[in-house]
Amino acid sequence: MTVLIAGGSGLIGSAIARHLKKNNRVLIYDPIAPVYGDWIEDLNVEYDVFIDCSWPKKTADQIQIWKDVVKHFKDQKRGKIILFSSIYGHTPPDFGMYEGTEIKVKPVEYGMFKAATDQAVRYYCEDLKLYNVQINAIAPGGVLNKESELFQEEYFTSGLAKMIETKNILPVIDMLMHEDNAINGLTIPVDNGWSL
Repeated sequence: MTVLIAGGSGLIGSAIARHLKKNNRVLIYDPIAPVYGDWIEDLNVEYDVFIDCSWPKKTADQIQIWKDVVKHFKDQKRGKIILFSSIYGHTPPDFGMYEGTEIKVKPVEYGMFKAATDQAVRYYCEDLKLYNVQINAIAPGGVLNKESELFQEEYFTSGLAKMIETKNILPVIDMLMHEDNAINGLTIPVDNGWSL
């Protein structure tokens, strides 16, 4: 199986690429040359699965990528798309959690676009049903990446749940890519229950 990952050099994308490279051909569409997978400069390639871990500077660029991917899968009449949302796509930030720590609150644009990602999944699910294409999203909670113990404690106190690690996302990727997967049009939180 050939997997195309947009944003494959980032924290989450590189973990997914490393994991999938064991049993799949991995292509990386990213402005930075990645460690895992074959680096490509355009989307005019063949692939079976598209995973978007990117965060482009312009929202319009990401939307155009999605349109190109959807066209590819419509022409191919099969495939799987996995987008990345966030808990902040469906939950407001706890502003107090950030006070006195090294981590800054995400801007309102971040939450707005992640909420829009959830809607894009529902939209494209309806559009792609007759083409044998599944689309879902993963909404990670805070992903551990050298944050201070103070921030980790504040995060836990806020939602009574620990920050996740990139390895916690991988079983969900495997499930959504599985040939027997019947989940379609959903955004799946991976946050230890923080956003409940």
